[in-house]
Amino acid sequence: MKPTKIAIIRTLLYFDIFDHPLMKNELFELIGTSPPQDEFDHDIDELLTAQLIGSDSGYYFLGDGFEKIKERMDKHDRAVKHFRIAHFVSGMISRYPFVRAVMVTGSLSKKAQSPKADIDFFVITKPGRLWLCRTILMLFKKVVLLNSKKYFCINYYIDSEHLEIPEKNIFTATELAFLQPMNNPELFRQMMDANAWMKRYFPNWSVQIRECKETRNTALKRILEKVFNGNIGDKLDTVLMNIYRKRSERKFANSEKHMFPINFKTEKHVSKHHPNGFQHRIINQYESKIAEFEMKHNINLTI
Repeated sequence: MKPTKIAIIRTLLYFDIFDHPLMKNELFELIGTSPPQDEFDHDIDELLTAQLIGSDSGYYFLGDGFEKIKERMDKHDRAVKHFRIAHFVSGMISRYPFVRAVMVTGSLSKKAQSPKADIDFFVITKPGRLWLCRTILMLFKKVVLLNSKKYFCINYYIDSEHLEIPEKNIFTATELAFLQPMNNPELFRQMMDANAWMKRYFPNWSVQIRECKETRNTALKRILEKVFNGNIGDKLDTVLMNIYRKRSERKFANSEKHMFPINFKTEKHVSKHHPNGFQHRIINQYESKIAEFEMKHNINLTI
């Protein structure tokens, strides 16, 4: 089978995990090859004729697509409403000390918000102050928002000097491709440049910035950053990091040892808290779907 056809099927298999059919332009941006548009169109038509993929209402999918299309439309309508909330919340987050950029990630970044999904944020901080920043934001969440994470879930922080994501796979490439910057577009572009490796997975993808605002620092933010700018801030940031590390090791002591460093990152430049091991589970499901499709249709989908 031609590489473009394999790439089309593999892409649809990945998004089928989330019951997320793709429009043709989305499919072209997310396949792992870079064919001419006419070749891409021709290969899609041949896959449809062979009934290896399906299409309806401008969407492409595997299996029965009617319910998947309806579900995606419902999720899209919900995402439009939630993005208004995300703009408001991200504006709040950006006003806190040591925050340098805020981005929407997860299902909302894909404009596919399910009823029970949280609004997930990805935060870039000032170097050397990540744990101070994280602690201040978590205190706000616990005290002011009564620990509700429905509209305020931040489980990934990095600092502005360490923008490259170390795990380079289909999951992280997809999450990076869909990141939606809410402020500081220049720092977002720097992050995309630092993760140019994702082009290996999506050679047709290009950076798109919509409704992104410049960062405006408040007087209180400037004052607090000045107060914690010296040795006091350095020491406090390290203390907070060590407290969190010990707490995580104790709380998640029963986690798989080989997955702990991936799901829980506690370093001066990064904080990642993914106790459900979502990345690992999605990659395993993806590999299983590929194997099932190959067996069912007697097709080799190796790239």
